Amino acid sequence: MNYIPAIYFSLLTLYLLKKRGIDASTYISLLYTVTSVLAIGIDVMGLNPNLVSFASLLPTILYCLLLTMFIIPVAIVDFNSYEGLVVSNKKFIRILNYIYFFSFVSYSLAYFGDLKFILSYGDFGELKSLVYEGDAYQLTSYPGPIELILYPVRVLVNSSVIMIFIFLYNITFLNEKWWINAMALLGSTTVIIVGMLQVDRSSTFFWILLLGLAVAMFWNQMSAKIKSTAIGFSAMLILGAAAYGISVTKDRFEERDGGTEGGIVLYLGQPYYHFCELWDYYPAPDGVTTKSLFPSLHKFILKDCEGGTAYQAEMGLKANMDLGVFYTHLGSFMLSAGNFGPFMITFVFVLLFYFIYKDTDVFHTVNGRKVRCFPFEKLMIMFFLLSIPVVGCISYYYQNYYVETITYVTVIALYMSKEDEEEILNMRKWK
Repeated sequence: MNYIPAIYFSLLTLYLLKKRGIDASTYISLLYTVTSVLAIGIDVMGLNPNLVSFASLLPTILYCLLLTMFIIPVAIVDFNSYEGLVVSNKKFIRILNYIYFFSFVSYSLAYFGDLKFILSYGDFGELKSLVYEGDAYQLTSYPGPIELILYPVRVLVNSSVIMIFIFLYNITFLNEKWWINAMALLGSTTVIIVGMLQVDRSSTFFWILLLGLAVAMFWNQMSAKIKSTAIGFSAMLILGAAAYGISVTKDRFEERDGGTEGGIVLYLGQPYYHFCELWDYYPAPDGVTTKSLFPSLHKFILKDCEGGTAYQAEMGLKANMDLGVFYTHLGSFMLSAGNFGPFMITFVFVLLFYFIYKDTDVFHTVNGRKVRCFPFEKLMIMFFLLSIPVVGCISYYYQNYYVETITYVTVIALYMSKEDEEEILNMRKWK
């Protein structure tokens, strides 16, 4: 049973690679191929026989079919088929760059001592156990005026991965100075520091996943020189992030069967099995709700859900189940909406894609000819939407109510900041 997703997504990836080359749809399919193969690895390595026993036919078929529905829209709305990118938000993009770089600097300086302590502690496994027991490391507290500045910074840094998109956009289309590009890339990494302070690998892994998404989106527009620059910059940060992730895994799993390698396989391969477990056995104590779909609404207005890990723990107690941690974004919606949940998020995703991209064509006259252009703001929204299936190979990205809220604010600001003067950026399809 557990071989079906690996075979299916392998064939789908090969098909998309042949038809589309390297792009977002191929990348998403590849991610689910990798996690599906690692799910088999859990079985072959004997890491968790009880987990493997949850694999069953109906949820396996739904898993493959519903995930395909997240790949089809981006395969249809082919950004690379356009000739130009129409931009009227250059000032807004520059402001974002400054805001997130300021957040990176201020957050790093404010919690440098805490970060140094955690990285030099010597046992990430012990620290993570304290987090699970509700006795997490407390960050340095500052006097009121400083905390007044740091609070919005602590909120903002949860969404710093948006600057990965800006960085790739800058180096692909704009002739920005090197220090502007460096600011964008460094600004994106603050969420990794957040993860380190929480002794958490997920933030680091999500950053790597979304970096891959941004590269896949812009790959066909990059020159050979830009590709080497992007790969070089990214590789340095990925190596550092991976070293941290492996260190946490080593401390937590070196004494278990399979060791560090087994810990990595278990980490990335478990979502499929937990999805099957939830589909077959989870009683959905809350019935059908929108707590996963609108976590900020339920956190700040209705005040009936804390979201994230706290909500998982609450549902585990109500259902009398050990729910684990990761079940893909489809499984995450089962926590708050039962077996209707995976259909809910799939329907919302496809509907958003339809209404946002049904009238995407914008024509401009360039050098005496009509050029078919793609609006920048819709490209940025595409990055936000595709973050769902990309990070979804582990869990639901927007279950963090701060990330959800900031995304809404960013999209609104993106449209409100449109300038009268538009610029058409060449997508290397006309002379």
